[in-house]
Amino acid sequence: MKNKIFIFINVIGIGIAIACCIVAYLNWEFANDWDATEINSGSIYRVQFWREFQGKKDRYGIAPMALGGHIKNNISEVDEVVRYMSSYCDVRIGTEVFGTDMVFADSAFFDLFTFEFVEGNAKDFHNKSNFYISDETAKKYYGNQPATGKPITLIVLEKDGLRHPHEFVVGGVFKSKPYNSSIRCDVITLFENFWTINIEPDFNENSWGKWAHVLFLKVNHPEFIPNISSQLQQYIEPQNKVREDFKVGEYYLENFKGMMARNRKSPRLDSEYLIPGLPVEAIYVPAIMALMLLLIACFNFTNTSVSISVKRLKEMGIRKVMGGSRAQLILQLLGENMLICFAGLLLGLLLAEWAVPAYDSLWFWLEIKLNYINHYGFIFFLVGLLFFTSLIAGIYPAFFITSFQPTEILKGKTRFGGTNWFTRILLGFQFMLSFVAIIMGVAFYHNAKFQKEYDLGFSKTGLASAWINNEGAFNIYRDALSSNTDIEEIVGTKNHISENWYNDPVKFGSIEREVDIFDVGDKYMEVMGMKWIEGRKFIPNSETDRKESVIVTKEFVKQFGWNDGAIGKRILWRDSVQLFVVGVINDVYTRSLWQPIQPTMFRYIAPEKYLQLIVKIDPINSLSVQSFMRKKWKEVFPNAQYNGHTIESRYEESHSINQNLVTMFGLLGFFAVMMTGIGLFTLVSLNILSMKKEIGVRKVLGASISNIVFKINFEFIINLIAATLAGSVIGLYFANGLMSSIWRYFQPTSIFTIMVSAFFMFLFSVLVVSSITIEAASQNPTNVLRDE
Repeated sequence: MKNKIFIFINVIGIGIAIACCIVAYLNWEFANDWDATEINSGSIYRVQFWREFQGKKDRYGIAPMALGGHIKNNISEVDEVVRYMSSYCDVRIGTEVFGTDMVFADSAFFDLFTFEFVEGNAKDFHNKSNFYISDETAKKYYGNQPATGKPITLIVLEKDGLRHPHEFVVGGVFKSKPYNSSIRCDVITLFENFWTINIEPDFNENSWGKWAHVLFLKVNHPEFIPNISSQLQQYIEPQNKVREDFKVGEYYLENFKGMMARNRKSPRLDSEYLIPGLPVEAIYVPAIMALMLLLIACFNFTNTSVSISVKRLKEMGIRKVMGGSRAQLILQLLGENMLICFAGLLLGLLLAEWAVPAYDSLWFWLEIKLNYINHYGFIFFLVGLLFFTSLIAGIYPAFFITSFQPTEILKGKTRFGGTNWFTRILLGFQFMLSFVAIIMGVAFYHNAKFQKEYDLGFSKTGLASAWINNEGAFNIYRDALSSNTDIEEIVGTKNHISENWYNDPVKFGSIEREVDIFDVGDKYMEVMGMKWIEGRKFIPNSETDRKESVIVTKEFVKQFGWNDGAIGKRILWRDSVQLFVVGVINDVYTRSLWQPIQPTMFRYIAPEKYLQLIVKIDPINSLSVQSFMRKKWKEVFPNAQYNGHTIESRYEESHSINQNLVTMFGLLGFFAVMMTGIGLFTLVSLNILSMKKEIGVRKVLGASISNIVFKINFEFIINLIAATLAGSVIGLYFANGLMSSIWRYFQPTSIFTIMVSAFFMFLFSVLVVSSITIEAASQNPTNVLRDE
């Protein structure tokens, strides 16, 4: 109670750090409990495979359509086989039409995966006329009325360009899965219903060359797994005969329990097709940030305790003379520290009421909440955090203060105060951690600006698209939009930069590379703002171009080593199709900046293959044109949900992640610097108290104010310089390492970033100590010496 200000400062620092630790724990728990609701996960296996191409081995999570039937009929050790596929569909309930990613699954789906039903049950899932919906969907469209048995309509776009209804009924309502589930959906129906919406004529139950679904097996006896895996290898040959350009190396079974974490390890699973788990960076970065703040808060506490301990020396001496043992005194001091840390814990819990929902709102894939009821892991974490904080913050002061002999203390021979070598080291660590935090904030701010302005090889504004799925629908919607003078161009395409493409091997002589391929229509590349390097564009309505001409990117030319020019080069696609390069454009970043740029090839297609409609508009008129597109869609396709969007919205995730990272590291830097500044203020204040007499004597002997200020702050200046040098190396390594794990293309941390961060750190430190040191150096020495 005699040190209210200093204790209050430490409680605030500990409270802020504990709130961040709570957020980090809940974030880790969310990832660690992925698929924890699946009670059968130990007996569920996913069919995956290895593929080796050009010396590189990759894992894939998809399976050929025909494989499931062969396993069911020929491998007796497998108890259940479930094909799982998700596809966008329009569904009508009453008068409301909504778009959803509908799941198509085999009849044993609910036997494998754990769903809690709030209405009905899964016993009739084998009935093709049934749809099963989530409780959120049921409440949204049926209100509080029972949904089971109610009609539900699937809207299917057919070859005439019109959408036709197919009637079903709600067979049951299940409780929505938590966000940390691989299997999460709003509508589920029997797999056979997929063929109702299928528009590909060569895609059927016996297709070996089509990969569009996940294949799950239930195996009740794990000892059968080696034999099942061995039998799977017999199906490599029929698949590889159909797709010689995409050959399976080896099938293997991946147990569902803990599968998501394993699939994210290197090499990361390709073609996941399920809800992916959290990236490793999203788990560890918040934990590292929270630990940094907690250490800063603990170091603050330790420094303060050691610095004010001079006031308790006589107390410790008298207690020892009266029979108190050192162990008793240590326990007393640790108990006091725990009481203060407990106050910090209570403050941290109050701050977490704001911090947890704030962090949850930053990430669309996250769902964390504060919950104390039956949340035993969280309670144990809080208790452990309290003891950890109390020990780290208080163990050194407790042992240090009680180490002196009582006779020396009471005779007045033992005096200390201000700082010592240990408190200087702790302050140096605080400076270093704070400087690292500032570097991270500045580095991610510069990177966000760099990536926002990065040239992806196409226009990032003034483009809108909508799925129309066939030529008839394209013509209908195009004619409806053509009356708007704010629309500069309307084109059709099958693949679109922000939506979809496919990847196939392409050969040139002995060189073979996997390339991204886009099938595009008239003027697509011009509307997208792609820049030509050499050659020509596609000739409108040219059958020759549709059959054999391609336009490639600069990276494509580089991968095949065409130093003598690309125009006229003959390449082989799918082992039999000859194509000729007629043009070269600048690189396009199909995977944004997350992954390395890929060689890309554009093919010219006829209107009958159009699946999407692209609109070019002036960005100034974007909102009004989007409103017009939505209105016209409802007029011409009243039974379908409008699915249009702008290209800006497709890259909003990237900008949002950047902005959120800037916010996170900005707050980290702010709190770290503020807590270090508070610690610095405390130490300087206590140091001045221990030097009052020395300051008075120096003034009497003629020392100037600047000389005294320098004397007071000299050790802190040295400390700050050393911490800045160490923090520069650590911050540079940490910032670049983290950014390189997230993006392939980013703005590396530069010397300029270090200098800006150092400027902020030094400026803040000067502002913190200048006022108090100048005031101390300006005092009348007679008052100080008379008091002494």
